[in-house]
Amino acid sequence: MSAAPKKPPAQSTTPSKPAKRRSIGCNLWLFILAMLAVSLLGLSFLQPTKLTIVQEFIIGIPRGGIRETVETTSVDSCIRVAGSNELLSITRTRRVTTYNNGSVLELIFSDPPLPAQCN
Repeated sequence: MSAAPKKPPAQSTTPSKPAKRRSIGCNLWLFILAMLAVSLLGLSFLQPTKLTIVQEFIIGIPRGGIRETVETTSVDSCIRVAGSNELLSITRTRRVTTYNNGSVLELIFSDPPLPAQCN
């Protein structure tokens, strides 16, 4: 008995599907996320207190939300410039956030010294 020669597999007559492309919607969402990340990065350099609001909210999600936020700004000290009678004031912003699970986040921002009338 002789073995019959093997036939090559039959080729289908339907055309093969082209490779899938990413939809425009997917690219749009990637662009929006990239712009959001860049804008948050810019906010951190320009206004750090505004960035903390976003961070406090994100930290508050697993802690049951934010219960209370207290922000106070005060003149911390007045310093005399060496060699002159000019006084500079240093203001500090203290932001205390209390979460619903009892944890507390305290942030303190110091502004650069500014000329002031300290009496």
